[in-house]
Amino acid sequence: MSNKNIHHQNLLSLSYGKIVKKDIQTKKGLLPASFDTYQMVKDGIIVFRFTDLQNDHKSLRVGLVKEEGIISPAYVCVQCENVLPEFLYLQLHTFDLRKVFYSMGDGMRQTLSYSDIKDMDVFVPSMEEQQRIVTFFQSFDKQISLQTLQLEKLEQLKKACLKKMIA
Repeated sequence: MSNKNIHHQNLLSLSYGKIVKKDIQTKKGLLPASFDTYQMVKDGIIVFRFTDLQNDHKSLRVGLVKEEGIISPAYVCVQCENVLPEFLYLQLHTFDLRKVFYSMGDGMRQTLSYSDIKDMDVFVPSMEEQQRIVTFFQSFDKQISLQTLQLEKLEQLKKACLKKMIA
């Protein structure tokens, strides 16, 4: 769905495998004069950035939307049916890490579209198994977040100690 008559202000972007918020008011970067052509997205939508595959072999090109917002019309957006979005994202993220999409593009600017990926083979276990897999990986994400927070606190403590030592 287009943002033309809605004028949603929650601007989202795909950045290295994560959907992130962007400041719609910023003067930095490449932002359009109008967001009317941007796509409306909601929690559970999987987003792909399949443009210029030949120029950048480092970026991650799949993200999972976790909130309502708008996103560039250059992205391919897919709504999941009969599969948990978090599970499908994990599987597609694995393809992304293995750089599978880079071997699929064609044309001068090596671009993919939905028709290029819609028949990809993906493994879809029962809903119960999907949920167990998602929960397993979410526990890793939680642990990483806790460790990151602890590291930030230790870095603050180190700076305070150094400041006190020098003063």
